[in-house]
Amino acid sequence: MVADNADLEEKIIDAAYRGACDQTGLERAIELIAQYFDSGGAFLGELDYAAPEAQFTVGARAVDGTFFENYTDYAAFDPAPRAFAAMPVGTVSVTDRMFSRETLRADVFLNEFLLPRDVDAAIGGPLLSAGGRFALVAVHQATNRRRFGDDDIARLERLTPHLTRALQIRRLFLQSERRGQALASIINRSRTGMIARSGDGPALFVNEAAQALAAAHDGVSLGRDGHLVISDRTAAKRLTALETDVARGGAGGLMRIPRPSGRVSYVVSVSPLPSDDEVLPNARSGILIAIHDPSRRMASAARRIAHVLHVPPGAAKVVEAMLEGIELKDYAGRAGVSMNTIKFHLKTAFARTESRNQAELVRKAMMALNDLGPYFPE
Repeated sequence: MVADNADLEEKIIDAAYRGACDQTGLERAIELIAQYFDSGGAFLGELDYAAPEAQFTVGARAVDGTFFENYTDYAAFDPAPRAFAAMPVGTVSVTDRMFSRETLRADVFLNEFLLPRDVDAAIGGPLLSAGGRFALVAVHQATNRRRFGDDDIARLERLTPHLTRALQIRRLFLQSERRGQALASIINRSRTGMIARSGDGPALFVNEAAQALAAAHDGVSLGRDGHLVISDRTAAKRLTALETDVARGGAGGLMRIPRPSGRVSYVVSVSPLPSDDEVLPNARSGILIAIHDPSRRMASAARRIAHVLHVPPGAAKVVEAMLEGIELKDYAGRAGVSMNTIKFHLKTAFARTESRNQAELVRKAMMALNDLGPYFPE
């Protein structure tokens, strides 16, 4: 059973990364997630108020077109998205645990929309949440199914970093008007190593993350032409086979690269590049190699805020609370500090960010987090 779960997880990850360039991959990923959790319906979607053209929704099984049409009448009553949005990116919870029994008993959305569809709970969490951009994955729990538990939360949390990265890569290829230096700059923000090739010539691009992985000399390096070189022979043969498959019109696939250091193997996705010259000139029949380091952990929201705004940890935690919509008095009570301490941290944050008020501080924090992305080295 454990082996079956691992195999299905790899298929989900593979489909998600393919979905970075082809939405059918995302559709396949969410269908596999529904299968993985033995659910009658699952959902993956992204909202972006600044770039509505990039928004999308993908459902599986019972979460189909009719479901979405009917959902619009009840969307305002659904408490789950707001609750999920308040959670740290990459974490997962179950609605049974997020809301009290009394709340659920009186909930209009649950009683009038979900229960008639034989659904009474969901497991899910945020994949992105910054700068007006929010992405969510959720899986429905049928009324006759066992309750989602800690093991289910752990399984979905293993997948969320990959889903987040796939959405980040997807956005790169949707921003077709940003080419040249602008495109290179966006690609370099990703902590995922990315190498694009077209034929046997020099690489179209090698981002900074890929260069850093190669410089570590832990199983991978770069040739003079920018091509990926793997020290493990078996993995090198697998890479060649996947590249050949893509060159012949195939979909590529997923592979692992062992590391001499003994750390967790790299996970590598080999897939076709978009064929639209507006995205990457000369990329027709090209290959995208994405190298993911599972040993990298997602930094906490407070650490990311401290990193991008250059503020001390205490001030970063106050800004995090403001972004989550928590009243500062409530935060002070939870943190066990006085309002004078809160005011001191705010004053520091104002000075470091040259903000004049809380609204400006929150705006700058949201813009910075969205611009630099949610991943930073531990």
